[in-house]
Amino acid sequence: MSLPDSAAPPESAGQPSPRYLVPDLARGLALLGIAAANMPTAWSVAEGADYAGFFGGVFGDGNIFENLAVVFSAMFVHVRGLPMFTTLLGFGVGMITLSLWRRNYSPRQARWVLWRRYGILAVFGTIHLVLLFFGDIMLAYGLGVMIVALLITLGDRSLMVVAWVMLSLQLLLSMLGALVLWLEPTALVSDSPVLGDDGSYVSYLNTNLSFGLEQLTGLPFVVFMLVPLMLIGFVWARRGVLSDPGAHLGTLRRWLALAVLVMVGIGLPWGLAAIDILPAGAEVVLAALNYGFGMLTGPGIIAAVALATRSLQARVDDARAQGNSYRLSLPVVALMALGKRSMSGYVLQSLLFVVITQPFVLGWGSDSGILIQLGLALLVWLITLVLALLWDRVGWAGPLEAVHRRLAYGKDGLRRPLPVAAKN
Repeated sequence: MSLPDSAAPPESAGQPSPRYLVPDLARGLALLGIAAANMPTAWSVAEGADYAGFFGGVFGDGNIFENLAVVFSAMFVHVRGLPMFTTLLGFGVGMITLSLWRRNYSPRQARWVLWRRYGILAVFGTIHLVLLFFGDIMLAYGLGVMIVALLITLGDRSLMVVAWVMLSLQLLLSMLGALVLWLEPTALVSDSPVLGDDGSYVSYLNTNLSFGLEQLTGLPFVVFMLVPLMLIGFVWARRGVLSDPGAHLGTLRRWLALAVLVMVGIGLPWGLAAIDILPAGAEVVLAALNYGFGMLTGPGIIAAVALATRSLQARVDDARAQGNSYRLSLPVVALMALGKRSMSGYVLQSLLFVVITQPFVLGWGSDSGILIQLGLALLVWLITLVLALLWDRVGWAGPLEAVHRRLAYGKDGLRRPLPVAAKN
């Protein structure tokens, strides 16, 4: 079976690829956004706040720093890290697929490799959901990639059409949801329990199971929401958008402009409504719009990272061409170390949040306000950053990455593909 031109590996595919900076840097940053977003919305919900409860809460009249933090969170935190990570997951799938083409895997063989690898990720996600965090995303990621694997022989144009049709449907649903909330603001009210009510780990497990089973009913929609960004990341890998940003400046700048438009056009007024500068009734409407349109910021933020690091990547490439290695700054090395170990970093976040926020351990953060909650989220992320850097210094892969690779590829790694003549 032949591949479409855009799905075939580039001419240099037989040569080892350098380690590109952007994907790992962006993954490390995305984990910070995920920690900051999950803290007030899942781990320690501010039920008694006077306003801006969704963002961590402001108690009393508030001050300028708290209000600025609310606006900052609305613009740069909520539904920002998730779409970044989703796009990067698709990029990673694209890179794996190109590697399989280079090894002469047939499309059928490549699909089986992806299904095994990401089916195991879905199992990891299920375990994570039950033991640590009901809001796990790895289960949906695994299922989403298994769908993407069915489409790996389509050309770039076809994949982008599929992605944009799905995105358009999402945006339409987001606008319909916003309309419903504008007409009936209480439609979003839920009587579900929140994390932080559990007095023991056993009770916490029961809560996770209850939440998890409830969320499984919405899993198809979540997967539908994630797949288009995965497809965009997949196409970016095949086109070399992040490996050669200079050749794709138009694409990167357009996505960056779109992200800025969403942050300013939806995120900013959402934050202003949350602090009562705009009518309070607009807050839930803008939140609904942000859930949909916020997904468009993922590729745009990654594009910003790619544009900001072009000169650094060029210096790394020049040094490599001369047979040397370029010495990166410690913050860059640390971010990349976390990005390379993003699965371990994500699960470690959950473990740390359980210890920090749950009443059967430390119980910090409840009704503490947005500034303290952001500080605790930053602390959690910094701990994962330092651990990832230490693992990198001693040459260790992340623990979950090591287990995942062993289960996905076996002790001896990927098996040898069938000879080209024997492929279907």
